[in-house]
Amino acid sequence: MSNVVFAKQLNDIRIITLNRPECLNALNNSLIEGLLHELKAANNDDSVKVILLCGAGRAFCSGDDISDTLSNISKEEVSDSHTEYAENLQNVTREMLHGSKFIIGAIHGWAVGAGFEWAINCDFSIWTESARAFFPEMKWGMFPTGGVSYLLPHIVGLIKARELLLFGEKQNSKQLLEMGLAWKVVADDQLMNKAIEIANIITALPEGSVQGLKKTINRACFNRLDDALNMEVTEVIEAINNPATSKLLMEFKND
Repeated sequence: MSNVVFAKQLNDIRIITLNRPECLNALNNSLIEGLLHELKAANNDDSVKVILLCGAGRAFCSGDDISDTLSNISKEEVSDSHTEYAENLQNVTREMLHGSKFIIGAIHGWAVGAGFEWAINCDFSIWTESARAFFPEMKWGMFPTGGVSYLLPHIVGLIKARELLLFGEKQNSKQLLEMGLAWKVVADDQLMNKAIEIANIITALPEGSVQGLKKTINRACFNRLDDALNMEVTEVIEAINNPATSKLLMEFKND
């Protein structure tokens, strides 16, 4: 697979790294497909007990690469290409939430849009003190993915979910911790040490029980998740096909 996502094994831990540091690990097709491939491989590998997801460079993930999105919108085959793009995004979430392995997110710098959504999709997210996150989709004329239209109301409540998604205000790690969107907050230089420490605690537990726990909890709590994922795809495609979207994205690109 492409080197925009790479994985390495540390004992029973599979560390998956988003690797487009020159653009703060912004999303493009290659990164999404690469992450999906690595998640599937880890979930189906008996040598892996825990997945650790992180980002290279100065950020976890800065969301959609606007230049790439604008380029793709201009193509004639918008409908097919963007349906596949949106479905792959949702399949990442399916693999994270319905996969057999617990996922620890090590979040630093910015987690924006889909990057924020992936952080929420992690079973345990550990954030640095300086980390920041927000949803820019409404201001871009786009629509959130990752099942957050379903997950956020369950985590933070309906009114707060509306606020986060609609207004797109930047949140610091302390605020995220108070809302329950961050599991732990650590000093910036302790992120990977803490993530690996937690991963090792999980790997020491009986594997069958651990995997059974993830499956049972997530299926019970997120029994309508797939409905939300499908509806989000529909909304994303409608947003992309709206002529106003290109204009809004161009304004943000040039800002």
